[in-house]
Amino acid sequence: MKILNIPKNNYLFLVFFIFSCKENKQDKIKSVFAGEVSKKWYSYNIDSTHCSQAFYPFRVFEFFKDGKQIQYINNFTTKNLDTIPRSDMYNPGKWFVINDSVVSISSVRNPKSGYYYKFNRKILYYNKDTIILQDGKDGNYKGVLILTRYKEKDK
Repeated sequence: MKILNIPKNNYLFLVFFIFSCKENKQDKIKSVFAGEVSKKWYSYNIDSTHCSQAFYPFRVFEFFKDGKQIQYINNFTTKNLDTIPRSDMYNPGKWFVINDSVVSISSVRNPKSGYYYKFNRKILYYNKDTIILQDGKDGNYKGVLILTRYKEKDK
């Protein structure tokens, strides 16, 4: 039996090629949130920080691959998506992947410094149709945000 004599450089090239083809975890998170161009998600916020447990439906997020974001209200009477205007205080115009387990999809402006403080959310679970995030208010993870795929309705 003859053993192939392959130079070490070829092994290094093969290892480099395998690792370069593997998708980065942050890129995978971006592709789940935004897809090729954009994706829309229903948002269900279950928040225990208010007086009683609150459930906020009818919000729709649209995430774009380049980091832009648009928020909508799903108008129950007209059955249309109404864009939520951006204010100077709340700037939901961008979303960020902080690391492989934390994202930021909302921010609030500090009126003194002008800096937008990002609210981080821990990723608990994600697949192509559902994302579950744990809210990180004041460093404590209290609320849960569930994103489910928004399906465009045929008109």
